[in-house]
Amino acid sequence: MTRSAPSRRLALLAASTAAIVLTLTGMTPASAAAPPTAPDSSQVVNYVNLGDSYSAGFGSGSLVSGPLPGCLQGSGPSHVTQIASTENVNLLANAACAGLGTAEIAEVIGAIGGQLGAADLVTLSLGANDLNIRGLLTFCSTPGMDIACDQALAAGAQLIPTVGASAHQTLALLDASTSGHILVLDYPRLFTASAGDQPLLSAARARDLNALGDSLNKAIRNATRGTSASFISVQGRFNNHGLGSTDPWIYFNAANLNDPFNLHPTTTGYLQGYYPAVRSYLNRLLP
Repeated sequence: MTRSAPSRRLALLAASTAAIVLTLTGMTPASAAAPPTAPDSSQVVNYVNLGDSYSAGFGSGSLVSGPLPGCLQGSGPSHVTQIASTENVNLLANAACAGLGTAEIAEVIGAIGGQLGAADLVTLSLGANDLNIRGLLTFCSTPGMDIACDQALAAGAQLIPTVGASAHQTLALLDASTSGHILVLDYPRLFTASAGDQPLLSAARARDLNALGDSLNKAIRNATRGTSASFISVQGRFNNHGLGSTDPWIYFNAANLNDPFNLHPTTTGYLQGYYPAVRSYLNRLLP
């Protein structure tokens, strides 16, 4: 969910397709084919992951450089590492990068057409950076002013239709780039408002931010319409595991409000929240 520095984003968008494909280990595009069926025991599921920081594993492990120029990922276990380590799964490319918006993810899709053409499974999350929920927390935290928070929430709500439209364009491009199964993962509610007021955020503001996140998830769900992508929700698995709960699955370093991992799932969040949500779909592809 963290926005990357402008220099990193410009470096990513300026990188040539050929250079990126070589970095990711190039493959020739597969010809158009019908949606894949479950392979036999001699076949593998070719897997591609892309998207923003929630797909890049932020919140788990430490910061590491990804395969694209200016790309950052988390080094720890996540739903992506679990899928990639499954028998008969072959990770062709992990091109998720923290800070990418929907339009920038479209740039990545254009750059890894070979891998996507050969993919049986594609996972991604998208949309949160367009809305900048992390910035909203700054306005709505306890030290902030109510009027600034109200204005920021209203501006975010007005932006959501635009975010949804941009996400749909990106997903339509992805759909045209692969015959594999596309799984679009949503975002958990970041706060457990039922836990009451917290030092950084009141329960009322936690509910406001959760409601805006719900609206974003609804827009992303709607963005999958007209494409072959499946929308996968993780919200139920994260219930009572937001910030403020006794067992949070969301990383937050109160001593460093600029920690890039803040407001991302912990390792537990990825392994017990995200991974079970996609495992049932993976089972349909595996022999």
